[in-house]
Amino acid sequence: MIDRSFISYSLEHMAMPTFLNSPMLNNLMELWKSKTGSRPGLRIGGSGMDKTTYVPSLDQPVMWTANPSSQYLVGPSYFKLVREYFPSDTQITFGLNLVNTTDNWQNTVEFAVAADESIPQVDLFEIGNEPDLYVSGKQRPRGWTGKDYAEEWKSVANRVKTVLPNAQFQPAVFAGSLKDNFDLSSLVRAGINNYQFKIPTYSLHFYAQSACSGNQNLDRLVDHNILGAQLQRFNPELAAAEAGGARFTMAESNTVSCSGFVDVSDTFASALWLVDYSLAAASKKIERIYFHNGPTTPYSFFIPKGANGLESGIRPIYYGVYFLAEALALPEPGSTTKFMVKPISLPVPKETVFTKTATLPGTKLTTIENQLLDGSTMTQTVEIAYPMITEIVLPTITRSRTTSQRVYTSWVLSTIWTSQEITLTKIVRRTKPLIYTTSSVYAAPIVVTSTQTTTNPQATNIGNFPSYDGVFLARAVILNLSPYNTSDEKVLNCRSCSAPSPAKYGTVGPRKSTRMTVTGFQPGHRLKLVRLRGPGLNAKAGVNVSGIAFSEETGEVTYTPRPGSIYVEWDGTARFDILASEAVLLVDEKVL
Repeated sequence: MIDRSFISYSLEHMAMPTFLNSPMLNNLMELWKSKTGSRPGLRIGGSGMDKTTYVPSLDQPVMWTANPSSQYLVGPSYFKLVREYFPSDTQITFGLNLVNTTDNWQNTVEFAVAADESIPQVDLFEIGNEPDLYVSGKQRPRGWTGKDYAEEWKSVANRVKTVLPNAQFQPAVFAGSLKDNFDLSSLVRAGINNYQFKIPTYSLHFYAQSACSGNQNLDRLVDHNILGAQLQRFNPELAAAEAGGARFTMAESNTVSCSGFVDVSDTFASALWLVDYSLAAASKKIERIYFHNGPTTPYSFFIPKGANGLESGIRPIYYGVYFLAEALALPEPGSTTKFMVKPISLPVPKETVFTKTATLPGTKLTTIENQLLDGSTMTQTVEIAYPMITEIVLPTITRSRTTSQRVYTSWVLSTIWTSQEITLTKIVRRTKPLIYTTSSVYAAPIVVTSTQTTTNPQATNIGNFPSYDGVFLARAVILNLSPYNTSDEKVLNCRSCSAPSPAKYGTVGPRKSTRMTVTGFQPGHRLKLVRLRGPGLNAKAGVNVSGIAFSEETGEVTYTPRPGSIYVEWDGTARFDILASEAVLLVDEKVL
């Protein structure tokens, strides 16, 4: 079942005074709760937690010092700041320093005790951040492995447990290298499990791309096949967490590591990625995702008032969070509805043959068919359409009409066949659908007009869900991840962004729209239709969820969304259009 606090926040100790000087964080967390019934969790941690020292005599919440090295000093007023800002139902995971071993981690233990006594919302402790990077960061000597980490972790945890017998922990906190025994199976075998300590959850970190390694790309961010491969490697960790008697969380996550990347993390693409990633993670039974935010970092959901160098405001990625809140919203206050996500694949056509007609500059009208099997190739570049995989995710609630029994399940349709235009230099015949994508949408605007026919219809029916015995769909989230970038300079920058996206990468040609047919909803019902839409993947303004608007100062909703609606025909089909790079939510509010 999806945790109602599934989308949560991760913030650094040193960033807390800036965030907590603005009502924006609390307002956005409250908005999530108003939809899902539970407030997002908060993880206070990150790389700075291993540079943090508790100083009981300090007269300010947090202070940075360069002596003897870059460190953050925390005083008692810090606890008061956190305690009074967050409501009592906020679950806080509190980060502790593992790097500083002075006096057998005495300051770390004192910090834990002071936090526990001063902040009632503290639920879990993390000890150390990304210890699998300690050697490369020169925080531990060469040859230090996960086995050494396990012994150090147990030493600190046992000291904390001695003073705080009810202390709960969230161990691992690995960056995700999964080498040198920095994996959950090794930790469980080393005695770091829910049978030796109170460990509700283990955690790893996940970023789709990395700014530190120069790996950042807008179109690749929304490639679901890449995302699927990235998440696949966590399967053994999920199994190990269960073997250790606990659940699995992504305690630090976002688009691009190392604080994000301008023109990727601060664009509409990040909102679509967040929806796709979150539902894919939920389908793997990942308990919760803590999205890392900084006061001015490119991947932040918002910029709070008072942050240095930038104006306050809501970033495009947050609209993905709100869209998910709508998708996971309780049907009514106090409802016990729970959600699950389960992958389901669509049938694939056995044979797909396309005919393409195109007008090329300087040539006569040329008809090209995919039946040229004489071995000849084209010397000119021509345009061919072929099927492309697009992700479909359908969290659903179903109910039996005859028994009134409610079944809360979900569907993830990993395949939908749509048209995509690319450039090739020869004609080929394919008797099986292609299952890969390409970034070469257009080499140049050489096609003046084009038409397309197929020998068998493309499969855009994403339904065919079982509707026997009065069981019907209640909700559906459809993601069209076909890339589209805008060249409209008016939407390439936002109030809280540091710079505009470059205009030269706009997609050539009109934005594609696909007519969708969904089956499985109850005939005769009207469905609420909510759209997550932006001018293009690279847009930083003009993003919305059915028209919702926020105050750029406080994060309060200033204009409530106005969803559309569609009608379910008596044959059980519902039809709607979806643009390239868009998400749609369908809700049958009569099915609880």
